[in-house]
Amino acid sequence: MSDKDKIKYSRALVPKYNTLYIVIIVILVIVVLSLIGFYFFITNKKNEEELSMVTNELVAIDVPITTEEYPSLIIEDKESDRQIGQAKMLMDYNQNCSYSISYPEVGIEEIDYLIYQQAIKLKDDFINDFFSVDMENRSFTEHVDYKSYLNDANTIKLVFINTIIDDADVVVSKKEYTHFFDLASGAEIDDMHNVVERALVNSANQPLSGEEDISFTFVFSGDTIRYASEGVGIRSEKNTKSTLVAELNEGEAVEYISGDTDWDSIVYNGAICYVKAGHLSRKRFLHKDVEIEVVDRGIDPNLPMVAITYDDGPNPNSTPRILDTLEKHGVVATFFDLGQLVNTYPDIVRREEKIGCEVGNHSYSHKNFNTLSDNEIQEEITKSENAFIKALGHKTTLFRAPYGNANLKVRENVEYPLIKWNVDSLDWKSRNKNKILTQINKTKDFDGHIILLHSIYNTTADATEALIPELLEKGYQLVTVSELAFYKGNTVLKTAHEYGKF
Repeated sequence: MSDKDKIKYSRALVPKYNTLYIVIIVILVIVVLSLIGFYFFITNKKNEEELSMVTNELVAIDVPITTEEYPSLIIEDKESDRQIGQAKMLMDYNQNCSYSISYPEVGIEEIDYLIYQQAIKLKDDFINDFFSVDMENRSFTEHVDYKSYLNDANTIKLVFINTIIDDADVVVSKKEYTHFFDLASGAEIDDMHNVVERALVNSANQPLSGEEDISFTFVFSGDTIRYASEGVGIRSEKNTKSTLVAELNEGEAVEYISGDTDWDSIVYNGAICYVKAGHLSRKRFLHKDVEIEVVDRGIDPNLPMVAITYDDGPNPNSTPRILDTLEKHGVVATFFDLGQLVNTYPDIVRREEKIGCEVGNHSYSHKNFNTLSDNEIQEEITKSENAFIKALGHKTTLFRAPYGNANLKVRENVEYPLIKWNVDSLDWKSRNKNKILTQINKTKDFDGHIILLHSIYNTTADATEALIPELLEKGYQLVTVSELAFYKGNTVLKTAHEYGKF
């Protein structure tokens, strides 16, 4: 064949890829797509595992809070972290080991027994670990809170949060204990324990990574402003006998540097000075007026009067006995009740108010407010207020902090007059009618005083049966705290201010 007979191809028409090239490209595309698919599979699986871990640690699986299979199951509030069970409480005060343990009663007998045993174990472990003759000069308080959910259609998840605090408000231990219970059998499911015990503080008692700081501290920023919560002196040194540089009035602003247990450092007129700790607030005006309104019961302001107060109730056994005694003698008292027990025993709280007694707020679950964050304090107050509104149709006017603890951070967050006491019966300590009466009667003049008792002990109910006629015989009018304030000339009380007598 001659050259002119050969087919000539334009260079532009020559194929760019032959069959081998095409095969290689197809293989590369398949490999790349496979790698991309594998990456997304692994990432998605990892995200699901992380989400599952978070779900297991913090919240329950999203299970509809309805069941027809278990009609006795107590479903409380599907919007809260206590979805399942009615709150119950074990509470006691001892010389150096006090505890308040909340736990749910879910309505299934076998599970309720197991949960109660777990609550008792937490109490016993605490007493065994912290009640010791070697700790005579140090006291500890255990507070156990809980969360309860439907983990799935047939399983309850219960988490106990156990916090132990010493008398200096330092967290000694904080742990979580997680339990799962089968609704059908009533048994605990051991193999579902994702966390049997999880420490929330490390060996140095500092919060672990990811946990909210359990204490509140001010951080120096160089230009932080604080306000005097009341009149207070500015000193040249950290000593009350040092030079008085100036005096601050309520609401006056100063530049805050730092603080310790006893003194706050500030800048005043360009110099570093000092103010006694507990007087500089983040809020300009803590004190707001709360008008006191009382019903005319014929109280004579010229005659002596005393207010008896009862904390930590209501209790289904001892509180009704106390109310029986009050009603028998036609007198009243003030009950500082816990919100979670108000939810559990609303009829008792309604009876308190029905017979003329005053009901005050004592928090939701008796946590030590001095150790809580701002948000935790607000949560306790809000939940407690909601319980009183549900039971009584209104909020309360007065507040008594658990253990009487109300540092400046607490006063910044609790917009109530804070009621303390100046006659302590020590009924939690003696558990003896005669010793309670002897302790109270160490005070000779009760006029304008506030007596502290607890409505959770039968021995206190016994003492009340004797105390009421004794006080009446001595000529005292038994009044509520608000009545005592009103008839002693305090028609207005201040929020964030503590009152121990009038």
